[in-house]
Parts: sequence; structure tokens; C-alpha cells
Amino acid sequence: MTVPAPDDRRRALTDRPPTFPSHPTIDDYERSAAYFRTTRADPAKEFGYLRELAMAGCRLGTIRPADLVRRVRPAAVPVTMLMEADPDLAGASAAVVRAILRGDGAGPRYWARMIGDIEKWRGSLAALVKGRAEPEERRGAAFGARRRPARREPAGPAVEGQRWRAANVMLALAPPLAARAFLASGATIRTNPTDGELTTLRERAELILGMTAHAPLCRELAEHAFGSLGDLALRVRLAANPFTPDSVLARLLDQYGTEPEILDAIRVHEYAGGAVRRQAFLALLDDPRAVGQALQRLVTLRGDAPFLAMVDAASEQDVAWVRAVVRSAGPAVGDEARLAAYVRLAEMSAAEVVWAVELERAGSLERMMPQVRESMLAGTADALLAAGAAGAAGAAGAAGAGTGAAGGVSSAARADGGGAGTGPGTAAVPGGAAIVGLDESWRRRPGASGALPFVPVRPGDTARARRAEDAAVEMQRWRTDAVLDDPIP
Repeated sequence: MTVPAPDDRRRALTDRPPTFPSHPTIDDYERSAAYFRTTRADPAKEFGYLRELAMAGCRLGTIRPADLVRRVRPAAVPVTMLMEADPDLAGASAAVVRAILRGDGAGPRYWARMIGDIEKWRGSLAALVKGRAEPEERRGAAFGARRRPARREPAGPAVEGQRWRAANVMLALAPPLAARAFLASGATIRTNPTDGELTTLRERAELILGMTAHAPLCRELAEHAFGSLGDLALRVRLAANPFTPDSVLARLLDQYGTEPEILDAIRVHEYAGGAVRRQAFLALLDDPRAVGQALQRLVTLRGDAPFLAMVDAASEQDVAWVRAVVRSAGPAVGDEARLAAYVRLAEMSAAEVVWAVELERAGSLERMMPQVRESMLAGTADALLAAGAAGAAGAAGAAGAGTGAAGGVSSAARADGGGAGTGPGTAAVPGGAAIVGLDESWRRRPGASGALPFVPVRPGDTARARRAEDAAVEMQRWRTDAVLDDPIP
């Protein structure tokens, strides 16, 4: 048995976060912050731990709002807490906003400093507002004072892995004129700049580019990508951002729909609605091979749900497009999703169209999907439509184990409303699988507008489908024009 070296054991101990207190106080927070400053802990874990610690203390009242502003470090912790729509954090959030707005009288230069420095600042929010640096060690952090500080460059919170980016929150708080001035400063510079000015310009441009790919998004940031100072890199980041509303994605397609990078980003977007994703696929309509490759990538990254949402979003006049995309899907989608697409195609056109597409895919009558073969032998679409809609009476049994009794919609989805009040139902299909959404109103489910995904649920996979539905419902709260105009809850 190999015995770890002393240095390895010491490093393993320092990588472990401190025990999370049941009722964290500001002293607990400062001890934890001092601990992380003297270790080589992952910045993402450090920031996540400190943020959870601060939120727990504020919810319980063991960390006062004044301490959140004056003593919690780094300042990005209380700033990102503004995005939590929690009544128990209302007092703390109000104190943070008041502290930030104290410097508003200084104008755009104040906001430019706040936005540019918030993720690099290791001190408190109060010190950031004043622009005064603080010492690394504070009184009361006795735990950290007894340790020999490790050599670690001061750094802001890790951005990757965090839902809310502090610079984005600060930009959303800034007055519109100050926000636009900051964004413009990343692309403008005076004649004969110094090396320091060039470095500042480069850093600010990189920061703005990164902010475009993170959340929360505000109207000024989205409009900057469309303006004269925006460029392709900004627009691609905006197109790929999971928080970008469908209205902004549609505008990107209208104005920059010839850019391959933008089209590709929207095709594989994590939460785009069926209509806007379909618009991105229209550019490939004349190239079946490219459509098949794009669908393969989409299904690999996002599952069958986006494919079905596109088919569902098509109007009755788009039957030729639906036939082309279903035909190009080939082996990319699963049997359940293919059956759902065939049902939609049959309703839009005729059973003969489905028979031809499936026979071309399978290569022979024996290899065709049983439901399509039965419909073909019967000479009507009834068997095919019945395969999609039948089993509604047994829907609760098919999905009830993991998604509740309300037609396979999770409790979070029902609480949110899910769109037009018709959450996706569930229908059984031969083979023991279930398809969410194939009840008598499956064409009217919210997937067409992007409110809820169309999620095929395979046996034993209902828990994953439920998590996906819950995540999609939660994301729809943030992917709206109203939130773009007022991102802070």
C-alpha cells in the first residue's frame, strides 16, 4: 500500500472546505473566507461555498444586511445574491442596492469602474463603492491568521459554473446611459493611445464579450450586439446564450441570418422554441445531407425534444418542410420521436407520405416501424394516428412513477402554468415506452412557442425527464422580453 507523502496529505486537507455551520454568522463567514485565501481551493468551489454561506446567514438573520455590505468578501457575493427572488433575502438585497446607488452621483465613470472591477475585487462591497482597497486579513479572522498564507494571486470569483455573473448584475443595475457608455468604451479609443490604455481597452472588450455569453442579460447588452459597435463574436455569443429570449434569436436570424456561426448556434440552442429553431434550419433546406448532419448534432447535444418542437411549430402550409426534415432525420432521432413526427406529418398531409418516408428509411416492408406498417397494410392513417393518440387512458400509469399524475408534467411545471394551460400529456406506444405530449391536444402543447420542451421519456428515465422539464420551466422565467428590460427580481 502506497503511503501518501506529507505534502499530498497536507494538500488533501486544504482542499476540503470547512464544515458548513447550521446558523452561519459573519464571524463564520470571515473564518471561511480566510481559510480559502490560505489554500489552493478551486475558485469556483470557493465562490459557491461563500455565496451559499452568506445566503444561509441572511435567510436566518444571523448575518445582518450591514455586515453583508461591509464585511462579506469578495463583493461579487452580495451582488450576485440580488438575483435570488427569495422574500427572506429582501432586506439584504435592499441594503446591497442602497450601497451601490450611493455612488450613482458620480455618473458613468463610477458605473464603468463598478462593472469593470466587481469580478476582480477581493474586498467588501462598501470598499468597492468607495474605491478603497482593503487589507487581505481582517480582524476576527483568527483561523486564517494562524496559518501561513499560501502564494496565490488575488483573483475574482470563477465565472464558469456560476449561473449569475457579477459584472452582468452590475450592468443591469446601471442607468441605461451609463450602461451604454460602458459598452461603447470597449470598442472606442483615442488617437495615439498609451500601452496602458490599449491594455484597458483589450480587457474591457474581453469582459463585454464574456458578459454577452452569461446572465443576467439586460436590454442594453443585447442591443449593443446589434449596434454599430457590435461584431460577429458578440452576436455569436448572444445567439448561444441559454438566457437569450426567442425574440432576440429571431432578430438575429432576420438581420444576420447569413452568418453560419449564428445559424449553428441557434440550431443547437439549449432552450430555443420550435419556431425560431425551425427558422435556423430553413437555410439548409436545399441540402438534405447538411440537414441530417445538423439534426444529428442537435439530437446528440439536446435530445429529441427540440426536433419534435420544430415539427410541432410548423404550420399546415409547411408540410413540404416537415416532410424534408423528417426524412433527413434518419437514424438521428429515436423511435418514439420518429413516431411522433410521423403522426404530425400524417395529420398535415396524408398517410401515403408517411409510408413513403418510412419505407425509404427502412429499406424494406419488414424493417418498417410496426405502427407505420400496420397503417400501410390497412390502407388508412387510422392505425398510425391511433398509435400516437391511443393509450391516453393509461397515460398516468406510464408517466406517474416519475412525473406525477397531471399528464406527465412535474409539480414545478404545473405551478408555473407552463404556457396556455395545457401541459404535455403522455401516451403509451408499443414497446413499453411513453411519449410525453401525445394526447388529444398534443399539437397545442406549449412546445411550439418554447414554453415547455417536448420530451420523449424512455423506460426508467422519468426522473431525468422530470428534471429537464423543471429546468426548462425555470429557464422560461428568464427568457422573456420583460426580464430583458428588468433583469433584477
